[in-house]
Amino acid sequence: MVQDRESLEFDIVFIGAGPANLASAIHLQRLLKRHNSLSANKIDPAIAVIDKGRYAGAHLLSGALIDPRALDEFFPDYRERGCPVEATVSNEHLWYLTAKRKFPFLFCPEPFSNKGNIVVSLSRLGSWMAEEAEKEGIQFFFNTAAAQPYVEKGRVAGILTDDKGIDRNGQKKPNFEAGLLLKTKVAVIGEGSDGSFHRKVCEHFPTALETAPQRYETGVKESWRIPPGRVIAGEVHQMFGYPLPTETYGGGWLYAFSPTLLSLGFVTSLEPDSPVCDPHRNLQRFKEHPLLAKILEGGSMIESGARTITSGGADAMPALYGSGFLVTGESAGLVNMQRHKGIHLSMKSGILAAETLFESLLHDDFSSDRLKSYSDMFKESWAYDELHAARNYRKAFDGGLYSGLLQTGLQLKFPGLSIAEGLGKQLKKKTVATSKKPAIESFTPDGRLTFSKTESLYRSGTMHEENQPCHLFIKPEDIEEICLTKCALEFANPCRHFCPAQVYEIIDYPRPELKLNPSNCLHCKTCETVDPYGIITWIPPEGGGGPGYKLS
Repeated sequence: MVQDRESLEFDIVFIGAGPANLASAIHLQRLLKRHNSLSANKIDPAIAVIDKGRYAGAHLLSGALIDPRALDEFFPDYRERGCPVEATVSNEHLWYLTAKRKFPFLFCPEPFSNKGNIVVSLSRLGSWMAEEAEKEGIQFFFNTAAAQPYVEKGRVAGILTDDKGIDRNGQKKPNFEAGLLLKTKVAVIGEGSDGSFHRKVCEHFPTALETAPQRYETGVKESWRIPPGRVIAGEVHQMFGYPLPTETYGGGWLYAFSPTLLSLGFVTSLEPDSPVCDPHRNLQRFKEHPLLAKILEGGSMIESGARTITSGGADAMPALYGSGFLVTGESAGLVNMQRHKGIHLSMKSGILAAETLFESLLHDDFSSDRLKSYSDMFKESWAYDELHAARNYRKAFDGGLYSGLLQTGLQLKFPGLSIAEGLGKQLKKKTVATSKKPAIESFTPDGRLTFSKTESLYRSGTMHEENQPCHLFIKPEDIEEICLTKCALEFANPCRHFCPAQVYEIIDYPRPELKLNPSNCLHCKTCETVDPYGIITWIPPEGGGGPGYKLS
């Protein structure tokens, strides 16, 4: 397979064009230019970024509020250079919602405060950062999925990219193009939540995952255009409670990009032992609350999307380095769930990765001992201090909302405290055991405020080559023995509900059958992270497929 591929050689290949890797590429190029301007010993490495999206920012989805601390460090003139900052936070509100009422928190505790933060579209930010990286001389390969690591002599020595032009039966079409072998001295893995390439690297290097298991939530987001006069630019609302039961962690947000452009969404906790929930429906019901419905009345939804979010915190971080690779951003689980933020942490990881790569290039040393300095520097950084202080926040809610609020209050006074962790786990197990197969309530969208999954999918810009192999792999025997029997009995096939894009359907007539609609896939990875039996494997489809976000 490798022998049939065209081979290109690089010194460094970044996998994923998200905030972490783009920050890293920009910072590295600036370090190199400064060095070359001051030294006779010039360094001119070959550096590339690959991304499975069809353009920069196509697969980037977030709220997004950014703590600008990392941006200020490596890109202090970002505003002057045209960074697409939509607004600076002007005022903020924290609400507890019931079905019809809202209860404000009279003050916002410091760890939750967004004072001084900026409101952005992550997709637009990623597009702008990619343009800045190209100006610095970075080469980009869009429409290119990292399919497999190329391991040679016990280290990651390259990336095998996806083949193009394979039909659904695995046969070569007339337009077939074999993937590339991108040889590299270091691969920088920054794919985001539940990265498929990182997972395969960990199969070769199992010690890279010797931490607590990662946890995930699913976020579903919409962008809206509304009539003026209801919000002001930079207005922030964060909410919890309705429509979730008290045993389920989650909450929603509304951020005003401008007086007429909004980002809003909802995060739902889903785990393999409690998978029966519908994140898309939760967002639709959330919008029916009078607080949201009044703001959105007469407006129009212009974009929609979904993505998993890592929530395991500092305890679930994988190894940040290995033989021939570094791990950055959300691939490393760098999300602070207490602040509901991770972009600034991702960028900081990219900055430190760049400084490590610069030293490796300077000394022509790409050994694991040299790459280890990245991990050491991160654990000495403010980013790790922030993650570590919030390490027990998400765990606090394992016993339900009220236990979580109690523990959160104590953690604000005593950071890192988790006095009821054991009780929380016991309560959670009890909840799961008594609610394995809850009924999913009927819901009829109105097409104005609330929308079907089909309509939301259309607004995501998702596109796939239809005639290609299914990228959601389930063994045939698992479909028969688990999906259509065991899972149907125990959970009533929750994939029909937890997938926000209706990829999974159960056909009852003339006999039970699992139907997959892979062309619907939003690449959110919910199915792989939530499947109670662990039988779904998400494989990158042909590069360029997937959502086409522009405002998310």
